[in-house]
Formats: sequence, structure tokens, C-alpha cells
Amino acid sequence: MAKAPSAGNNTINLSVEVDDLTGIESDGQGLYVNGIDRVQAQILSSDGNFFMNTNNNGAKLAIRTMLFLSGNPELNLNDPINRNYSLRTSAATPLQNMDANGGTQLVGFRVWAFQQHGAISWKLLFRMGIEDYPESLTSYANVTRNGDTWTIEAADPNANARLADGNSPATPFGLYVVPFKLTLTKIGR
Repeated sequence: MAKAPSAGNNTINLSVEVDDLTGIESDGQGLYVNGIDRVQAQILSSDGNFFMNTNNNGAKLAIRTMLFLSGNPELNLNDPINRNYSLRTSAATPLQNMDANGGTQLVGFRVWAFQQHGAISWKLLFRMGIEDYPESLTSYANVTRNGDTWTIEAADPNANARLADGNSPATPFGLYVVPFKLTLTKIGR
């Protein structure tokens, strides 16, 4: 008889609230809800990480979008050519398996923008990839779990992230202060 997967290994569908801080902002249309307006927002069964797409069908114009570092318009991160934004954690402990009574962990976090034909425009990295070494000047993200709600935000007030070219992350555009706060809430069963 096959063993049923444990509850910690199930994919969790989410609604995501974005606090409009100056680093990562919502599009002003309310919650990002998995399965609505082409949004994918889940804690994945495969590795227990948060993953979100603002437009799960990059071939079509986005219904939902986000804003990044809007106080720095010279960066042009919010160019309409970007059809999808993806957000992802890199956690040692699957988010489903965190203590549901205030459990916390430091995680890597990244955001990237896709253009129409799937080319990556830029990456914003918090302790991810080339940044994953002790001398890194970037911040970790912190995840806190309370029941069926997880909060992800910069782990320190500096909220430092490395902005890099999408095709060459070893060639950074620079370090930026990117405050953000995402509140993930389980929806459905």
C-alpha cells in the first residue's frame, strides 16, 4: 500500500497581500490570488518554497503586475515590455513545515522580470545565487509563520538587494535598498 504524502508536502494555494513599500509595490488591484487573473501564488510541494507569477501566461498581456524600485525611474524596471514578474524564496526548511506558532527562518529571495518571449530582463537578488556567500552585502529575507499565514520581508532594516542583468547576473547593476513585505494566506483546502 502506497504511503500518502504528509501534509507538509502538499502544495498550498495562496492569496498574497503586498504592502506598498518603496522597493516592491502592488499594482493597486488588491490581493494576488492563485488562479485568478493568471496569477500563480503557491508554496510548492516540490521544495516547500513560495513561488509567485503575476502572469502565468507570459504570451498574453498581463492583467496583474507589480512595481519595483519606483523611486528610481532611471532603472526602467517597470517597463511595459515586462510581461511577468516572478518571486521565489530559497528556504532550508519547507515553509509548510515551519512551526505554525511564530516560527521564523532566514531565506534567500529573488524577483525577476520576463519579457514577451521569455527573455529575462533583470533579477533582484537577496542572498541568492552569486550572492550566497558570507561577505555578501545583500540582506536575507525573513519568513514568519502564524497558522495559515506567512510573512516575508527583509530581515534587516537595510533591505539590501543586488540588481543584476537578467542574462548575466555576475554583472550587477548595483546594490539597492529594497524594502518589502508580503503576507501569504492559505486559501482553499
